[in-house]
Amino acid sequence: MSYSKQETPAPPHTKRVGYVYDVRMKYHQDLEDPQDPHPEDPRRIYWIYNILKVAGCLDIMKNVLVTPVTDDKILRVHERQYLETLKDTEIMERATLLETQKKYDSVFLCKESQYCARMSAGGLLALCKDVVRGKLDSGLAIIRPPGHHACSAVPMGFCLLNNIAITVRDLQARKMVNKVMIVDWDVHHGNGIQEVFYSDNTVLYASLHRYDEGEFYPSSTDGGMDMVGEGEGKGYNINIPWATAGVSDGDYIYAFKKLLLPVARQFCPDLIIVASGFDAAVCDPIGECDVTPECYACMTSMLKSVSNGKLVLSLEGGYNLDAIANSALACVKPLLNIKWKAGHIPQPAIYLAYATLSEEEVNGVPQSKYKYSSNWDTSNIWNPAVEVPNCYSAQPSELGKDTVDRVLDIHKEYWTSLNM
Repeated sequence: MSYSKQETPAPPHTKRVGYVYDVRMKYHQDLEDPQDPHPEDPRRIYWIYNILKVAGCLDIMKNVLVTPVTDDKILRVHERQYLETLKDTEIMERATLLETQKKYDSVFLCKESQYCARMSAGGLLALCKDVVRGKLDSGLAIIRPPGHHACSAVPMGFCLLNNIAITVRDLQARKMVNKVMIVDWDVHHGNGIQEVFYSDNTVLYASLHRYDEGEFYPSSTDGGMDMVGEGEGKGYNINIPWATAGVSDGDYIYAFKKLLLPVARQFCPDLIIVASGFDAAVCDPIGECDVTPECYACMTSMLKSVSNGKLVLSLEGGYNLDAIANSALACVKPLLNIKWKAGHIPQPAIYLAYATLSEEEVNGVPQSKYKYSSNWDTSNIWNPAVEVPNCYSAQPSELGKDTVDRVLDIHKEYWTSLNM
C-alpha cells in the first residue's frame, strides 16, 4: 500500500531532521570521456534525493540552504597553495584542466569543480550548525564531490575539499562544539580525515574499511590498525581494517557493539558526523562487500543513542545508484523515527534484475546485474515507533571477528570502556 496524504492526514509535526541538497553540485563533471561516466557520477545525489522524495521523507524534513564555504574556513584545513590551484581551475581551458588533474591521484576537474566543492563543504557546515544550535536533531548531507580522501596539500580519490574536516574545524573555532566523533563507514579508509586529526584528542576518528594488507585504495599502510594517533591524539584514531572483500552486516554490527559504541559513550561527543559512503553496500562494483540497507539503518540507530542524538550523515562514496539510494533511505528512516515493517526492507534475495535500463544508462560503469527492490512501506510514515532491524543480531565472520578483536585489544590501553 502506498502512502497517500488524502488517505492518511498528517498530524502536526515539527521538522527536526534536516537535509542538504543543491542540484548545482551536479556541475562537477569528468571532461575526459563524456560518453563513459566516471564512477563518482553527478547523478548520485539526485538518486538519493529522489528516493527520499518518493518515499515522502522530504515532506517532514527541513531543507537547509547551501552557501559556498569561504577561503578562511578552507584554510583551517588546506594549504593556501593548493587552494589557489583549485581556484585557478575556474579559468582553465579544457586541455589545461585535463593536464592539471593528471598531477593528482584519481581526481577529475572542470571549471565548476571548485564551486561545487565549496558548495559541498558549505552544505555540510550549514547542516551541522543547525544541529549543534538545537534547531535540528539530526540530518543527511546529500553532497558531492566527496571529501574524506582530500589531504591538506592535495586532492585525491575523487575528493577536492575535506568537507568533514572543514566543518569540524569551523565549529570548534566558533566554540560551538568541543568534542566531535567521526565515524567513517565508507569502504575506503579516510586518509585525509586521519591526517588532519591524527594528533588531536578533541576529535575521535573511527574508520571501518577494506584494507587488504594495504593494497586496497588508498593503497597505504595509514589505514592499518596500528595507526592509533600520536601525541595528545594517541588512542583517538581507530582503524578497523577488513582483510578482504565480502564483509557483511554481522562484521559491522559486531564492530559497533563491541568497540565503537563503548568508546563513543566514554568519549561523549557533542556531535557525531558519519562519513557516509555507501560503497560497502551489496552490489557496489568497487567495494565488493555485502552490507545491506538494514545494516546501515541499524548502525544509524545505534549512533543516534549517543551525543543526545546529534548526528549528521555526510555522503562520501558509493557507486551503484540503486544501492546508494536505498541505503540512504534506510539511514533516514531511523532519524525520522519511521517504523519498519517486516518484509519491506530490501534483502539480497529479492533484488531484481535491471529490467528497463541498460548497464550504461544505470551507471556508466561495470555494474552488478542486480538492483535493489523499491518496495518500501511508507504507510506508517507518521508512526513514532522504530523497530530495530533484524540484522542487529547478525553474527560476524571468523575473519571479521578476529579483526575487530585485535583492534579492541590495541585500544584497551586507551579506553577503559573496552576493559569491562
